[in-house]
Amino acid sequence: MVAPIIIRNPVATLTELVGGTPTGTPVDVSDDVAKVELTPTIPTVTVTTFSGKYQQSDAVEWAATASIVVNEDTSDNWTPLVGSAVRVALYDRGDLTWYRQFDTEVQINPALGGPTGPGAARAYDLTLPVLSDVTIVTTP
Repeated sequence: MVAPIIIRNPVATLTELVGGTPTGTPVDVSDDVAKVELTPTIPTVTVTTFSGKYQQSDAVEWAATASIVVNEDTSDNWTPLVGSAVRVALYDRGDLTWYRQFDTEVQINPALGGPTGPGAARAYDLTLPVLSDVTIVTTP
């Protein structure tokens, strides 16, 4: 197993995708995201040939989990994105010279989730579908 990439307190932006192309202005959701964990899995395929069996690696599969801290003031940031495909840009520790990016879907408004009991912290983990490879982009 490959160790996960954990990005704590990221600068996180979401840009809506239309036909796989980013459109509009990136929406900053950094106040709502405490941590993002990207976990790669490298599956293997067993191949049988006339000389025997061997294994080779298959395409990398990614999983993403975002630790959400509900911030009531930023609910309006998420509302227009619900039901949309988005491109996520995660700047590590505020270093704005490079970021990790991947495509996902905003299936719910994260401000609506989490515990609602008296005195309960409004924080929870949200699993995100990863619809592309996770890549590193350097900013000009």
